[in-house]
Amino acid sequence: VTSYTTTNLPLATETAIIVEFTADCPDTKLSAVIAGEVLPVYSTSDGHMVTLVKEHTALPASAYNVDFYDEAGIAAYKNHVKDSATEPPAPVHTASVNHPGVSKEGLPIQTEFIVMVASLLVWWGANSIKAKISE
Repeated sequence: VTSYTTTNLPLATETAIIVEFTADCPDTKLSAVIAGEVLPVYSTSDGHMVTLVKEHTALPASAYNVDFYDEAGIAAYKNHVKDSATEPPAPVHTASVNHPGVSKEGLPIQTEFIVMVASLLVWWGANSIKAKISE
């Protein structure tokens, strides 16, 4: 099981949690539950993948459990959510994803500003040298 979460605030408008894994039974249709949300599991050439994308405030820094269910298990899970009196079903597999949260990384000012100031300094220096030569 490998996972990825969004950590860089300036580059993303939403937080994504992506979990990739391989399953022993490739013909089984799987579903996943992350933070109480039922999600489909997609088949890829390398295995399976599930993705959850939400606003940054909806997915704060935390360790999230990803519960995988087969078709019967997800039906039982939905019944459990609808009627909380029933016992929650056991997932086929559970994976844990550590999301450190999003933060501003890098310099406190934007790199475009640094490039603009450097360009103006080069232009000013070249213009000053040109003015001295033409005197």
